[in-house]
Amino acid sequence: MTNLIDLTPKQGYDRLQQNKEILFLDVRCYAEYKFVGHPIGSILLPWIDEPDWIVNPQFCQLVRELKPLDTEIILICRSGQRSMDAGIALINKGFNNVSHIDTGFEGDLDDKNQRGNLNGWRYDGLPWEQC
Repeated sequence: MTNLIDLTPKQGYDRLQQNKEILFLDVRCYAEYKFVGHPIGSILLPWIDEPDWIVNPQFCQLVRELKPLDTEIILICRSGQRSMDAGIALINKGFNNVSHIDTGFEGDLDDKNQRGNLNGWRYDGLPWEQC
């Protein structure tokens, strides 16, 4: 079985620049993607979303409809947990080139319980947009 690969935001960005065929999925909920912002070039496919806040039972099948099993996939979420869970699910369904951004879009919590001050895609100054 292939293991999920942890990437820093900068490593993920570099890979995306080197290979335009990578499927870059943002697995956060719609509200986070729209109102917090998202990496430029990412595609929203929530792992968990409202109103029920349960794992999307169609997630792996939807990814399979987008790309073949050997496609390189990079996942991102808020802090790395949902992307890790989604990545493991993809690997368990036969995808063999899956990685995730280990600190996510917003990064880890700081000592004031806030995100965006320690690490993450935005913290590293990588391209993102809000719309």
